[in-house]
Amino acid sequence: MDWPLRKYSRRGFAGILLGALCRLSGQTTASSSGSAPPGPVTSPGVRKTSRTYRCDAVVLFLGLTIAKRTGVGGGQAYVDETGEGASLMRTFFFAGGSDPKRAHGFNRLGWMREVAPGSTPTPAEASYFGVLTSSPEESLENARTTAAAPPAGRSIFSAVSGRNTPGHSRSAITHFEFAAAALWSDRALIEHAQGTFQANAEWRETAWPAWPDQAPPTFLFQLATLLKQRSGRASGRYVYNEQEYALEVEPQPGRTRERLLLVRGKIRNLRTKHDTLFRLWLEEGSDSVVPVRIEYQARSFLRLTFEAV
Repeated sequence: MDWPLRKYSRRGFAGILLGALCRLSGQTTASSSGSAPPGPVTSPGVRKTSRTYRCDAVVLFLGLTIAKRTGVGGGQAYVDETGEGASLMRTFFFAGGSDPKRAHGFNRLGWMREVAPGSTPTPAEASYFGVLTSSPEESLENARTTAAAPPAGRSIFSAVSGRNTPGHSRSAITHFEFAAAALWSDRALIEHAQGTFQANAEWRETAWPAWPDQAPPTFLFQLATLLKQRSGRASGRYVYNEQEYALEVEPQPGRTRERLLLVRGKIRNLRTKHDTLFRLWLEEGSDSVVPVRIEYQARSFLRLTFEAV
């Protein structure tokens, strides 16, 4: 599992990352520097939908399956709503990583959180923060080389932080070293990543005339908005890391034995024209946008499936 930074900015879906097996505790704020996700629901004013996942991997060669392995990692996604009316705060979270013991020594992680205040579908601002492992595997042969000599000591990680406001976006990317053995649930890693934006971060800004009266949507927020429609093709755009993406989702008719609704999705980077395809399965009869199953092609040689447990 890997999401090198160049893929993060180019593909868009790499920003989804994976989910966590354990919740990280902390306060939810709209700060562009980000913070750890909130802990379990403990008050009447908090509404939270959460799922944990098992990650399964399929290794491909020329499109053919050559290996399968279950439980190579784990995941968690949640949508959290705190407060009411104008004081409402919505948090979208998806993060996680591999288990080196189950993934031939690979230790890859990703962590993403978005926050949007207010109850309207067009918030006045939205912030996001993410951390991921920087890794070089671009081919099956690269992956085999890495597996043969997994890194020891310290590894390179990348972090992104941004804030979108009406007609405007601002973001920065940092790179830093941290213990190679750190897992996605390591709070110290997240806190260290946040601290890298306190000094010497190169912030970039972009004007977006297409959104003069609202903040350009962020990825998870836009995805949740489209999934709520449940019927027919839905599309929208979002801004992440100073790039614009088109997002489409289309529910597929017909029931599965598990009473799940299959939704096919596509992301297009409007600058590079690169497309990323994915599939989600939602629970029928529920308005939850947190998927029961997630599948996408992380690399030409690697397909990942996240199954709720």
